[in-house]
Amino acid sequence: MARAKHDSTATEMMVKATIPPGKEPRVRGWRWTAVATAFLILFLFPLWLMASASLQPGVSSATVQWFPTAPQFDGYGDALAAGGLGGLLVSLVVSVCAVALTLVIAIPAAFALSRLRSRGVSIAMTLLLLAQMIPGVVLTLSFYSMFNSWGLLNSIVGLVLANCTASIPFAVILMRSFMYGIDTEIMEAAQLDGVGPIGNLIRIVVPISRNSVITAAVFTFLFTWGDLLFGLTLVTRTEMYPMTVVIFNMTTSPLNQWAAVMAASLLASIPAFFVVFGLQRYVKEGVAAGSGK
Repeated sequence: MARAKHDSTATEMMVKATIPPGKEPRVRGWRWTAVATAFLILFLFPLWLMASASLQPGVSSATVQWFPTAPQFDGYGDALAAGGLGGLLVSLVVSVCAVALTLVIAIPAAFALSRLRSRGVSIAMTLLLLAQMIPGVVLTLSFYSMFNSWGLLNSIVGLVLANCTASIPFAVILMRSFMYGIDTEIMEAAQLDGVGPIGNLIRIVVPISRNSVITAAVFTFLFTWGDLLFGLTLVTRTEMYPMTVVIFNMTTSPLNQWAAVMAASLLASIPAFFVVFGLQRYVKEGVAAGSGK
């Protein structure tokens, strides 16, 4: 056993001797763990305060306690009674439809821009960037006049179209940067097997670009889910209010139901949380792959 211990010690010394000076492997100690934990608590504290306030009926933003001494769930009932359930349903339908429409338009457009080799591609990409720079409040007035003449006010279709004006340019830019690096030999081999352009796009390009497609879908869902401007402007009927407008109206209500506002805000955060948490792996890979192209 003494000889085995001596051989193990000699092996460790030889390994250390082969490491260049200043290149020793770093060992993350408890200090880094403490710093990471502190930042995590800092970022999660508003969420905890929101949950705590939702369990304290009758409090205001100045009197809310960090820990509810006598928790009650009346705030959630008041939030649902104030239109929270209908607002969640409207927001969910609009967000899902916006994701579907965005992908249907953005995937072929991104693929076409990634295959073309001309000056027109640079002009198209510049126009897409300029489209994202236009403030939403500028578009809202035009949308109101246009949708009013088309009969799309107070409708799911109007909200979906309005939200897609911001998500489609973003999705095209994101997916085009990924599709640009797809090897053309793969698509040429599929064409030799009798696969047409549409089949090539659906069977080859989309599966390879899965991460960027999911990333575009997640960001489109989050953009639409958190929209307030279009909901306030293009909707005037209470039953068509998305969740953000429901929360906004509750904050301006003279009843000052702070617990109900926090309960509605917490309910509105749950779908977005599950979407981001469930697809975070694809989002990280999609953003990293797109930024490297």
